[in-house]
Amino acid sequence: MIRQRLLRVGAFGVGRMGRVHLENLLGLAQSGRIELIAIGDRHPPMLDAAGTLVTAVGGDSLAARVQKFSTPEAMEAARNLDAVVIASRTQDHARDSVTFTRRGVAVLVEKPFANTLTEAVEFCAELGVEGARRVQVAFHRFYDAAANVAMDWAARGMVGELQQSHHVLQDKNPTPPSYQSCGITADMAIHLIFESLCFHGFELPSQVQALRFLAPHYHDRAGEGANIVHVFCSWRDGSVAHHWGSRINATGYDNGFKIIGSQGRIDVGEFAGDFGVIRARLWRGVGADGDSTPRGTLAGNRRFKMSRPNADHPDFYARYATAYHRQLESFLQNVRRGVPFKIGPEVGWKTLLVANAAEASSRRGGHRFDLALKDGSPIRTIDDASRFAVEAGVD
Repeated sequence: MIRQRLLRVGAFGVGRMGRVHLENLLGLAQSGRIELIAIGDRHPPMLDAAGTLVTAVGGDSLAARVQKFSTPEAMEAARNLDAVVIASRTQDHARDSVTFTRRGVAVLVEKPFANTLTEAVEFCAELGVEGARRVQVAFHRFYDAAANVAMDWAARGMVGELQQSHHVLQDKNPTPPSYQSCGITADMAIHLIFESLCFHGFELPSQVQALRFLAPHYHDRAGEGANIVHVFCSWRDGSVAHHWGSRINATGYDNGFKIIGSQGRIDVGEFAGDFGVIRARLWRGVGADGDSTPRGTLAGNRRFKMSRPNADHPDFYARYATAYHRQLESFLQNVRRGVPFKIGPEVGWKTLLVANAAEASSRRGGHRFDLALKDGSPIRTIDDASRFAVEAGVD
């Protein structure tokens, strides 16, 4: 039996989020499942720190095989890569990705996969029909075990018709120094928007509206102009999603969501302090005629452990460490098999469209955007999204 050669993998952008990806790549390299051959970053201190991590984990032998680069162009030209993980600054996501995809290298790129819809249009045009085989957008929540249980319950009709959902993300610390954000809604609440879109089969909402606030006791290092945002999306079937993002929650990182339907509800990830257990609970019974289940019966109860962080890990590591690993595993498996990515460019531009519309709404005092073209036709393609962005001024 001929042994399949190992994938040759690199990582460009090895700062806060990139370091998490690098740790997972190092683990796969150490277990002989991939060849980690390149790391890169435009900022020398980040690259030096990543090099130190490679040596600390893999020793001098692995460090000697991992070449360091200061630009994606140099990395692509020097190493024959099969796949690369990109976690550079948001403003560089699209152009860094294209550097590799032009040469047939598969890319796992952090969200948002472009800074603006104009960039997203250019990126998707560059990718062409092969986009779904070339780019996976790093929405890790799709790989979270607790969220997966909730999505399965909802898909099996355990809560009936979806009526409303509530999604929360609160950081325990302000953004780090030099953090680059395209706006608190587009940068932070985009995770929540992705989450709600998952429960709507990635159908675009019909309306988007948002409000922002700058509460005290917060240093706005990223220049976002706000530290709390509330985003509301509604769909043609009348269902509503509420997204609550906050940069200030000193008692600990907070993330969770509620799915409420005509026959039940799902609660995932109630606040558990700085480190605790994540619960996924299914409630059934609504007291309606023909419903024999007592109102509010606990019909499903699953528990998931967080991962212990170290001092170098970002705030969100404990909650999502396992999801990051599963995401990377899925990406590399699809690269090996040559099959399309589930969370590809289409999901990338849809989440970006909604997030940017919400950002614009919050900056305009809660202006409501109808996600449709001026002639009333729905947004079906990225070209439609681009046209809408121009017409509505939400790029």
